[in-house]
Amino acid sequence: MTISIDATTKSVPSTPESVPVARWVPWLFQVGNLTFWLSLYFYVPILPSYAESLGAPLGVVGAMLSAYGVTQLLLRIPTGVASDWWGRRRPVFAAGLVASAAGAVAFYIAPSPWTLVGARAITGLAACAWVGITIMYAGYFAPSESTRAIGWLNLVNATGQVVATWSGGLLAQHYGYGAPFLVSAAVAMVGLACIAFCPEPVRAARTGPPVTLDRLWKTATAPALIGVSLLSAVQNYATFSTVFGFTPVYAERLGATRADLGTLTAVSLIPFALAQPITAWLTRRYGPRNVVVIGLAMIGLTAVTTPLCETLPILLAVQVVAGGARGVVGTTLMGMAIRRVS
Repeated sequence: MTISIDATTKSVPSTPESVPVARWVPWLFQVGNLTFWLSLYFYVPILPSYAESLGAPLGVVGAMLSAYGVTQLLLRIPTGVASDWWGRRRPVFAAGLVASAAGAVAFYIAPSPWTLVGARAITGLAACAWVGITIMYAGYFAPSESTRAIGWLNLVNATGQVVATWSGGLLAQHYGYGAPFLVSAAVAMVGLACIAFCPEPVRAARTGPPVTLDRLWKTATAPALIGVSLLSAVQNYATFSTVFGFTPVYAERLGATRADLGTLTAVSLIPFALAQPITAWLTRRYGPRNVVVIGLAMIGLTAVTTPLCETLPILLAVQVVAGGARGVVGTTLMGMAIRRVS
């Protein structure tokens, strides 16, 4: 059966598991999702350089970069659990966009280097909304279509990151350091307007046991899951200490312009996205464990090689390899984690 929102609007066919919505709703949601990632990544390539321009020593730059991850470490799971208990995802999405805009403005008006640490923590809080965004979008589809839906969602995520990092560098090059932050805040507000027209998906009531602290603890302390999580932590440490951390600082010392910094991050994210579709084939052929070991070795090798690069083109080539390795390792570890908790 198909139910329309009005007499002239087509809708997605209803199923026992999903609420019927107009066909344009998932598309508009994806526009909002795109603005979310754009707003978080426009300034990422120039952030370390911007901090140094304010007089921040490398220690403060490191604290600023780590604030993004620490906030997510502390709040991502509570955000997901609270959203699940509440049964609503759109307020989480909206709060993420507002926090993203607030963080961008805080960066723009930062009066001192240490203010950047707080601003980055705010954007880390914004990134926690990713959990609610994913679940909300999947809620527009039947469970049998969730894998395809998440695939499209991830494609938009990666596209937003690549476009933002590349264009953010160009914005900084032509209009100054402040431009990427102002554009980020404006784009986040556009996203907020988009999701205002996206209804909250309604799913059938759960038949399984409720989520409890005891179940969460047992899952989180499963030895196999801890091992996968530690490997994922290593991979994320490598990512945020290199391409999202100090690699742009090193590139600038090789003579990179602000536009080059955007290109540097983009050429790392493109192979990251392209590597994900071939990961399933690699794990079937060589096994997940071997793929992770080889991938982590490549990530480590590129990290060691980075300070040995004497020209910008060589540094860019190294980042291409590193990005592909991160894409394969990240996807493989996520699959291993899902298998261990399912």
